[in-house]
Amino acid sequence: MNDVAREAGVSVATVSRVINNTDGVSKKLQQRVEMAMEKLNYHPSSLARSFKMQETRLIGLIIPLLNHPFFSLLAQVMEQELFRHNYRAIICNTEENEERELEYIELLLRQRVDGVIINSAIPNTDYLFQLQSQNIPCVLIDRDVNGFECSKVFSDNSQGGYQGMKYLLELGHRNIHIVAPFDNKQPMQNRLRGVRQALDEFEIEAHQDMFIMHSDHSFEMGIEAGQYIAEISPLPTAVFALTDVTAVGLLHGLAKAGIRVPDDISVMGYDGIPLSGYVMPTLSTIAQPII
Repeated sequence: MNDVAREAGVSVATVSRVINNTDGVSKKLQQRVEMAMEKLNYHPSSLARSFKMQETRLIGLIIPLLNHPFFSLLAQVMEQELFRHNYRAIICNTEENEERELEYIELLLRQRVDGVIINSAIPNTDYLFQLQSQNIPCVLIDRDVNGFECSKVFSDNSQGGYQGMKYLLELGHRNIHIVAPFDNKQPMQNRLRGVRQALDEFEIEAHQDMFIMHSDHSFEMGIEAGQYIAEISPLPTAVFALTDVTAVGLLHGLAKAGIRVPDDISVMGYDGIPLSGYVMPTLSTIAQPII
């Protein structure tokens, strides 16, 4: 900074004000400082600035599965919004693994982030209280953590499950199968609660054979579910897949088995990922308001 001040013929304090974008520097002096910085290839230390300003402008995004279209879109939208407000994101992909998530929390603490947005794979709150003890604001998204009070942003998964099943029932479907990946996760349990609520309203017994449950979340799981459903006799008239990824796999599995959608069977998804509008036939889906 001293070299920049000498090159520009100004004080170090003036250089500091230009770097930190504070008032009190004329446009002419600002241009001289910026030209000196460019000539000397000087780049201000973001770490030093963060200590002085007591902020890093960094936000940690903890995402459970970055290769999943819903979560990758969610991460992209949050990163874009943070960037628009002059924040930068550190995206942490936990792979639904508790150990990875805890390691990322430690990393974010070392990086002195200004906040953390969390879609957590961990049911306990110990590490979240660790963030709070460091006065780092937290926002929970998509999945709640019981016993932890902070800002929370969720869609109403129970209402979404209810609306999707009610829509199929109102179309006249009665022989419906439900495919539920992530079956051990809170959002999926809420979607299933909504599905059962709609079935109850139409006085249809929610028997176990209607539900294909799995902790897997992949396209392959949907393909296998589609091939399994194709062997059921009589063939269900509709399938409600509780993620779009599963629904797209389901379309593929049914097609491999010679089952035509929607002529032979109707398929509904959940999430509203962009891919749902490009598959053939296009997928009816319950869209979450990400964008």
